[in-house]
Amino acid sequence: MYRAILLQTEATRAKNRILSEFVSKATRETNRIIPLRQGYQTASRFQTAIVPILKSNAGFHIQVICDIARDTWSKPKTCLGVKAYTIKFNIPRNCNTFVSKRFFFVELRMYPGQRIAVPIKNNRNLTRLKALLKAGWTCKTYGLTPSLEIVAFLSKATVRSTSSKNVIGIDINAKDFAYTVLAPEGRILKQGYLGRQMWSKKHHFEERRALLQTLKALKKLRAMRHRRSDYVKTNIGQVVRELMILAKKYSADISIERLSRFKPKGKRFNRKVMSIPFYLFRRTLEARCFDDSVTLNRVDAYHTSKWCTRCGAVGKGHDGSNYSLFRCMECGLTMNSDRKASLAVAVKTFLERSGTSNENPFQISGRRVPVGGLIRHVTDATKPEVVVH
Repeated sequence: MYRAILLQTEATRAKNRILSEFVSKATRETNRIIPLRQGYQTASRFQTAIVPILKSNAGFHIQVICDIARDTWSKPKTCLGVKAYTIKFNIPRNCNTFVSKRFFFVELRMYPGQRIAVPIKNNRNLTRLKALLKAGWTCKTYGLTPSLEIVAFLSKATVRSTSSKNVIGIDINAKDFAYTVLAPEGRILKQGYLGRQMWSKKHHFEERRALLQTLKALKKLRAMRHRRSDYVKTNIGQVVRELMILAKKYSADISIERLSRFKPKGKRFNRKVMSIPFYLFRRTLEARCFDDSVTLNRVDAYHTSKWCTRCGAVGKGHDGSNYSLFRCMECGLTMNSDRKASLAVAVKTFLERSGTSNENPFQISGRRVPVGGLIRHVTDATKPEVVVH
């Protein structure tokens, strides 16, 4: 597991001037060697040829030169130049840390024989860094950003935790986060919705943006963009926090869908799907589950909304007269579509755990899907294709 924390500095003007000159020089040298990549086939040959050039032109520390060469090679082949980027310093060769009575210092070795100690501002970010280091995280690399801030790159070995008894299935849609807490014997412990206020507020932002675009108010548009993203990030954090409380209360794992790229179906549909902050939610949820030792499962998302959790049949999913209702044409099950989808995610988790074992508590009838099977696309009406995880 990896994490990065941005640390603000309290360096003097003289130190900031040295750091600024170093970043500008590193950027110029990077733009100078980017066109030279075309003559080499491997990264090692490129680095061997570039190191003496950077050493004679810039005079950087050898570790900084090697990092610049590797970062340059990893950039896309279509890249013709960079404005600025974060320069990395590895511990202990060209970076060290120490603490004084007032400050926490990050000492950077930019040139041979020259070190500069950068004091870090004592704020919440530094407190968070110290807490993570005490919790077992390690930091072997610090970075210097173009804005002269310090980035701490943290890592921690992933410890595989044992699965809990219950499962929280989560369905993410265009209006809320629906969840279902399911027990192994098939009993629903709790169902509900999270983050509904976020979607209504996002709709307000969209209406406001459309009005400002009509008035061509560019400054207000830029300010509103940052307010909207900050609002979404804050609410995603609150949703994840509530899920962690539920996971600890019911001693449950958390399960989400394993989503991939969708096929475009129209401008309106694409706009709704792309407005769902699934990646931000997944990344935040992964970090919190890792910190709180909660297992996060990803299940197959195929036909989650159309698959009946009672009989296993696959139909059209939503009721024709009411989009918010799920109606099974085989067994007649009728329930809220979002809750049904979250229930399907939880059921699939138990099915994937047990596989085709006879201990599987969810015995689905054999009309459409075999017992213990997870269903896929039906290529032939008489011969359904079944995938068992």
